[in-house]
Amino acid sequence: MTIEDALNIVDSVLANKSLSNIQEAIFRQTWEGKTYAEIAEVEGYDAAYIRDVGYKLWQLLSDAFGDRVTKNNLQVVLRRYCQRSPQVYANSAAIAYQAIPSNALNLPLAGENFSQEISNGASKLLQLLSRVLTEPIGDRYLQQIHDSHTDSSLKLTITVNLSMAE
Repeated sequence: MTIEDALNIVDSVLANKSLSNIQEAIFRQTWEGKTYAEIAEVEGYDAAYIRDVGYKLWQLLSDAFGDRVTKNNLQVVLRRYCQRSPQVYANSAAIAYQAIPSNALNLPLAGENFSQEISNGASKLLQLLSRVLTEPIGDRYLQQIHDSHTDSSLKLTITVNLSMAE
């Protein structure tokens, strides 16, 4: 689980509430294993203030998750919550995916060109597999197979079903 997944889950569990900027900073850096002193230094706050905000953050999350959350068990609680509520994790992953513009992934848009690319790729894959399976295997390898008293025949069935949406 990434920090972004974790924050999406927290956002969905908190429902109407959201983390303040400093709460999110504490959450993120705690996730990375930083101490309150390290967080305070990075964020430019007094360590006592960070500790106080952190304490209130863990109380808020404990109430929201129905499980005691501390700085030391944050990842465990979220993982446990996802195991109990897998739909929440799936939804957070979907939300994170939707936030990525399709052109950022360099994926082709569905259409005739995309279908042709899939068809060409499948054809190339089958040609390669055919070549690999029909070329002779070295005598040394066959001797190893024979010596180990295994069946030297190889049977491979490949089924490719390409449904082209029009």
